[in-house]
Amino acid sequence: MSLNLDARQRAMLQEMGHPLWWPESPAPAAQAAPEPSTAPAPVAAPPSRAEAVAAPAVVPTAPVAPAMPATALQEAAAPAATAEPTPTAAPAPAPTAAARPTSPQALPADFPRVRFALRAPVLLDLQGKQQPPVPSTQPAWLVVAELPEGAPQQSEACQLLLQMLRAMRLTDAPVYWVPLARIPANQEGDDGLPSYSIEALVQECQPAMALLLGLPAVRHLMPGDQPFSSLRQQLHQIGGSQLPAVVSYDPSHLLRTPQAKAATWADLCFALAQAGR
Repeated sequence: MSLNLDARQRAMLQEMGHPLWWPESPAPAAQAAPEPSTAPAPVAAPPSRAEAVAAPAVVPTAPVAPAMPATALQEAAAPAATAEPTPTAAPAPAPTAAARPTSPQALPADFPRVRFALRAPVLLDLQGKQQPPVPSTQPAWLVVAELPEGAPQQSEACQLLLQMLRAMRLTDAPVYWVPLARIPANQEGDDGLPSYSIEALVQECQPAMALLLGLPAVRHLMPGDQPFSSLRQQLHQIGGSQLPAVVSYDPSHLLRTPQAKAATWADLCFALAQAGR
């Protein structure tokens, strides 16, 4: 015997705390699908002996397609004859030589035939007073660089050089710019202007440190052909007096390559440390 309860009645019993012990009524069995009829298919009666003899056996033959006219054959063959050719891969371009990286401080193309000369030193006015400098007890500095012609204050590169030296706080020390002049290759002898040797500059200016700015200054005053980058952040000695020198980029290069200013400032700080400032 089973007790049939609807959903509402079951919910009420559960809320009252009465468990449902009666099994749910089984679901009505699905109505069985009608079985397919298994009645045998009617079998045709075999023909009589007389009909079999009278009617000849018919042999099935394959249907024959009607002959195509000559124009149709030509049209059918035309697409095959005018089919687009299979695209071929384009030939690979011939390998080209990789471009050589440019040096961060390149020499002029005619450097083997170019000669340089050190001109008379120019005392720089780092204080901007445009007055005769007051004698200083601080050691002097030499700055050797190839800069545009004219007074240092008249070009953008020279203005940048002055800013660099002021940032080094060398306003209390005499700083001499030594112009590096380029002598044309087709010129015989000197150009008639006075030139100086590094020994003569040391004797006249009594420097404690030299800054060699740019690759031309380095090649003119230092032997060998070491890469420019390997000469930076090192203390060198130049001339017979073994004047301490530090290598860095020249202002003209910094105007073309502003990202080299950080490396140049590191070189200048290195020079200050070597000079005890």
